[in-house]
Amino acid sequence: MKRFLIGLVALLSPLRVAAQNPDLALTPEQRDSVLKQYHQIFPIWGRKAIERGYDVQTPLGFNIGWFAAEQDIIISDLGLGFNSPAEPVSFITLDKAQSKLTNWNVRTDLWLFPFLNVYLMAGTGNGETKVHITEPVQFTTTAEFKGNNLGVGLTGVYGFNRYFVVADFNHQWAFSSLLEAAVPVNVFSARLGQAFRIGQRSKRMKGTAWLGTMYQNMQNGTVGSINLATVLPPGSEGLFDNYQNSAWYQDLSAREKALVDNFVARIQGGLDTTTVNYSLNKKMADPWNMLVGGTFDVGPHWGIRAELGFLKRKSILVMGNYRIKL
Repeated sequence: MKRFLIGLVALLSPLRVAAQNPDLALTPEQRDSVLKQYHQIFPIWGRKAIERGYDVQTPLGFNIGWFAAEQDIIISDLGLGFNSPAEPVSFITLDKAQSKLTNWNVRTDLWLFPFLNVYLMAGTGNGETKVHITEPVQFTTTAEFKGNNLGVGLTGVYGFNRYFVVADFNHQWAFSSLLEAAVPVNVFSARLGQAFRIGQRSKRMKGTAWLGTMYQNMQNGTVGSINLATVLPPGSEGLFDNYQNSAWYQDLSAREKALVDNFVARIQGGLDTTTVNYSLNKKMADPWNMLVGGTFDVGPHWGIRAELGFLKRKSILVMGNYRIKL
């Protein structure tokens, strides 16, 4: 389902800040030493930045990260079909659904300029979504899924004194075992943080800490299919005992009664051979959340990053990266 990539998208660029920071600025001696050995193509204008005392990032990065998230989604305009095309089922009322996922993600990024990073990413993982049905009968169904994602993005950084501002945007395509087609996902985030030196200057260890916010947006329409036996809880057949005499059934149209009769018949004997084709619209209950995180760089090549998302959407990210000159 589309929710598979809610938040996979949190694996953003590495935030090695080229800020105008007195604590991180090169001394005249360090600047001259770096310039003697500087022959890099990227970042563009890197030499000019070093001449001004900036500690320019090692440009090319290879990253691997683990991500987990949990959040609510809102489902509407549900359509269902049992071994047949989906039809509208307006008589079914859904409460909020809860989505959980985990993902392993790899990414390569490049500091094109000292203030602009571009990156490509790919990931794989699995998750589950619990959907609470309140009418015409109450029960909870759980759908498990596997998925992959591909994405591109860019990050802009602006530094002032010991602080920095980061704006990041990425676009991803989510592929799921439950979906007929990839789902586009857009993510924007902004962070305000501080960069600082750790330990002796000669060891070139640095850290950052930040507070930020993230907005996620995805295509609403979803079409897919799933085996009926995998989503119904045990004892579901008992929910429809004597259902044809219930008030809600009597209020249905002939088409809707036929759909319910088909569904109940399959619960009572055809689960393993029944494919549920569905269509629906969904959106995140809370597209915005807050972020807190930081990085620790061990010299110019190795670094780690961690970030927590909180408020309505909860997430955790841990990432390691290795950088080389280019």
